[in-house]
Amino acid sequence: MKNHSRKVPKIKMAIWGIAIILFSACSPQLHKSSSFELLSIDPLTTIDKDFEEIIAPYKVRLDAEMNKVIARSEKELTKGGKGETALGNLVADLQKEFSQEKFNLPVDISVVNNGGLRNSLPKGDITVGNIFELAPFENFIYILELNAEDVKRLGEYAVKGKNLGLTGLHLEAKENNLNILTVNGEALDHSRKYLVAINDYLANGGDRMDFLVDLPRVKSSNILMREMLLDKIKALTTEGKKVDAAIEGRQIYK
Repeated sequence: MKNHSRKVPKIKMAIWGIAIILFSACSPQLHKSSSFELLSIDPLTTIDKDFEEIIAPYKVRLDAEMNKVIARSEKELTKGGKGETALGNLVADLQKEFSQEKFNLPVDISVVNNGGLRNSLPKGDITVGNIFELAPFENFIYILELNAEDVKRLGEYAVKGKNLGLTGLHLEAKENNLNILTVNGEALDHSRKYLVAINDYLANGGDRMDFLVDLPRVKSSNILMREMLLDKIKALTTEGKKVDAAIEGRQIYK
């Protein structure tokens, strides 16, 4: 980590650059990059007053955008649960629906990592800011092609880690041994391929999912999971529906 002076306009420039992007007339194409720089800050860090004046108008606009109500929920949706969670089910469901609609592909399974969901969705009003808090990472949606053995490895991984939200994949396990696995209610078919919606972090081996790295990429999109959530949750409101999900027994551990 590099040492920096206690004035940190570079940090504020990065933060409020996001605000400028949000309110630009045209939305730019996002590009994945591994470049980054760690900047040291602490409670003694002072505010650059000149820069604060420059960004003040953007902050007002950003706050207004983040506080926009886009949906309502009957209850708080959290990551509480053992593997399967209400929040994980919601995000996995929306990712599957979005991917089928956006890419015109028959997606069989949708996978999200519960660790990547960084906040709950509150009961009552859901704002744009809530979605940014839920999905702060720049995770892009990918579609992978798996054979039956790959799907089985995915199920075994889910049983071991108990850290995935799943749609389309039902599994039952006892003492961490996978006993039952079905895809959309059917046994694995070793003669066919399965399409899986997942984020690029997991597809590229994140969370020790190395077995996904060399699998065929049917679609490597530049669509953020956060954008997907905003799109689908706004659509629910347009349809007169509230945001809701529950633990349904998609993953059963004994």
